Amino acid sequence: MDTFEYSLPGNIIPIDGKLKDGGRDTARQSVAEAGSKDDPRMKEAMRLMEAFLAIEDPSARNALLVLAQQLVSHDWARRVTQG
Repeated sequence: MDTFEYSLPGNIIPIDGKLKDGGRDTARQSVAEAGSKDDPRMKEAMRLMEAFLAIEDPSARNALLVLAQQLVSHDWARRVTQG
């Protein structure tokens, strides 16, 4: 097995951030836009929505649905892009 010598302390290994020749940049392009269906926050909100719909008390369910809608609102997405 090859041995590597690094001047960095501990078990830190430098990672080359450059794209190799012939490589694809899909990992960098897969960053989800805020509020899109691939956004991790949106996925979490949808999971919470499914849990909210399972709540039998109508007033509690409606309050949680409103909260979930506010979490994924357009205003939230706009604040993320400005930050």
